[in-house]
Amino acid sequence: MEMSPNTACSALLPWSLCLMFVLTSDCQTMLSAPSEAENTTLLFDSGSGLRNCSCSAPIQDCDEALANSWCRCHSVPRSALPRSGLRQPGSLTVWVRELWVLEELLNNSVVVHLQLSFCGVKPLQSQQLVLLGLQTLRVHSAAPGAPYPNQEIRVSELDSSSSLHMSFVDVGVLNGLSALKAYSVVGPPLDTFSHFFPHLVFPFTQTSSDAPDDALESRENASEPLQQTFITFVY
Repeated sequence: MEMSPNTACSALLPWSLCLMFVLTSDCQTMLSAPSEAENTTLLFDSGSGLRNCSCSAPIQDCDEALANSWCRCHSVPRSALPRSGLRQPGSLTVWVRELWVLEELLNNSVVVHLQLSFCGVKPLQSQQLVLLGLQTLRVHSAAPGAPYPNQEIRVSELDSSSSLHMSFVDVGVLNGLSALKAYSVVGPPLDTFSHFFPHLVFPFTQTSSDAPDDALESRENASEPLQQTFITFVY
């Protein structure tokens, strides 16, 4: 079947426009982003350890059987979990039944888009979860009678090259008993902040516990500007 010149030109026009603007960020993202980037990482307690799943479609909260059937999952022993937290550039969903998942895995993690789903029965006690680089937070509570079962909040976006964004999330929000709230403040430079919170592991520091001060010192000696801290409290 032959196409007229006008028809062929019309069909090729969208691709021509894309090639003309291939240097723009939008077109670069569209051409280079792999399909895997659309998947969501799902983590939940499997009893003896952690189930790490990659899901191409949303899974009903707390439905472990459905997750094991529809997602690509594998088990991770609790002893093999990273001690310095996760580095998750995409979307991350964590189903919480016990606090150890938050304390041992998620605390001090770099997470951009996070969904926390409480799948337990016993209410969680107020406790701070420290996250780095958080932009959006979704919270689901399966607790019976929770007046706020589904909530979402967007955290201010900053230039990561000049500021280090830390979020302190009260895990009590997973009980769904009150509306999700947040406020942000500008904190001291990172070197000052680290003196008050010496156990926090920042993205540029070493993951080993034997020389955390050396990494900070090497950054200071490299004549780089000290990062300003931007702190958000979610409660």
